[in-house]
Amino acid sequence: MPANQPGGRSRAGRKSMWGERSPVSIKWPKAHRERYEREAARQGISLNEYVIRRMGELHGLIEPDTTEAEPVQLRLGA
Repeated sequence: MPANQPGGRSRAGRKSMWGERSPVSIKWPKAHRERYEREAARQGISLNEYVIRRMGELHGLIEPDTTEAEPVQLRLGA
């Protein structure tokens, strides 16, 4: 199932934690975009994910539980 349909998969092959997505084109001041990109990189997420999370936070939208979507580092035995 394509990523742009409910229950679809993201480009990485895992199910999108946000559900169906819709593309948007935004023109930011250059300095704003640079700051958003730095913050996203600091958090280890894409610019897209950073904007979605911040907008959701600003508008009181519930963030999905990402515990299952994020990779787990397994400890190696000695």
